[in-house]
Amino acid sequence: MPQDKKINIVMFSMSAYAEWQAGVQNRNFHVLQNLLKDERVEKIVTIDYLPHTWKRFFKNWRNLRKKNDLVKVRSGLFTRVYKVNDKLSVYASVLSKISPKKFYQELSNYLKNQNFKDFLVWSYYPLAVRYFDELSAKLFIFDTVDNWSEHPSYLKQKNRLIENYKLIDQKADLIFTVSSDLQKLFDNTKKVYWIANGVDVKHYQKKYQIINRDIGDIPKPIIGYVGTIQDRLDQDLLEYLVKSNTDKSFVLVGPVWYSEIKARFGKFSNVYFLGRKSYDEVPMYIQQFNVGIIPHKTDRFIKSTNPMKMYEYLACQKPVVATAGGDIEIFKELVQITNDYSQFNDFIQKALAEDNDILRKKRLAKVKEHSWLKRVDEMLDLVNSKL
Repeated sequence: MPQDKKINIVMFSMSAYAEWQAGVQNRNFHVLQNLLKDERVEKIVTIDYLPHTWKRFFKNWRNLRKKNDLVKVRSGLFTRVYKVNDKLSVYASVLSKISPKKFYQELSNYLKNQNFKDFLVWSYYPLAVRYFDELSAKLFIFDTVDNWSEHPSYLKQKNRLIENYKLIDQKADLIFTVSSDLQKLFDNTKKVYWIANGVDVKHYQKKYQIINRDIGDIPKPIIGYVGTIQDRLDQDLLEYLVKSNTDKSFVLVGPVWYSEIKARFGKFSNVYFLGRKSYDEVPMYIQQFNVGIIPHKTDRFIKSTNPMKMYEYLACQKPVVATAGGDIEIFKELVQITNDYSQFNDFIQKALAEDNDILRKKRLAKVKEHSWLKRVDEMLDLVNSKL
């Protein structure tokens, strides 16, 4: 590909742009932000998370009707298009649930009218693969974020996802995986590349003059967790830790998917659920932790993941104790790893007793090697080699 030829991308997202605006952050979000900063990329059209159920259809459709501060360039009953800036547009539609054929016809017409030529399809969404046949892309890229066929939230779509991953294996020109284990999901290994998650270190080193009271008033030491409170959390391990450390505060920052989790831990006076925080706020919360923990179950789904919180804790220079899986071993010199409940607790005590400036500097220096900028640069180098 000529060096002066820039890349246009149609991106099928695993989130809606409005969710990112509301504070959701994931690999898709960070890769998109860094692609937008790269001079090799001309324009991106991101396709909001497509509804795979009627429940999601109506949720997305209601969101389409809401006002926002983006510039609307197209408005219809089932589709709206927004211009974020000269480089990024958002294509929000629920039409694919009613008529996939019609959805792709309208999308193709929009791209043609925008003179969007020689584009690549870059997808994060394994529930929609029809673009292989409907869109005339120069290259098809799939970035595999976890194995959705093993995710508890997608049990009803499990068979569909298994078949879709097979199709992606056959038809994608380039496949990235967030974890080393995920490479096993695909047979055509010559086009599969493991590129782990990353972090914006500068963002997590931000200084805050004022600390929010919801965490500022919590007694220390604080044992903290950041992320969605859902199935992947080993509740038995967490309860063991909470009961073993009544003199310490356990702070969980993130949305709680199941009320049963809150009910189970609501009886403990040293457990605090602080809810979802925006991307801008998250560093402030982690900075108040004394230890960051990742008490995840060790199942097939967790093996396919690579928790961003690991990078974020280290970018805030915090000691980390984690269960195995998800390529946590990348930082085995700095992260205490065990699946044994008693040893997990011992590691927390050790982290509290031994944390010091030398270890904090080592964590920061190591995690700087894993920036999103480097990850996306590696991705684009592979894309250019394919082109």
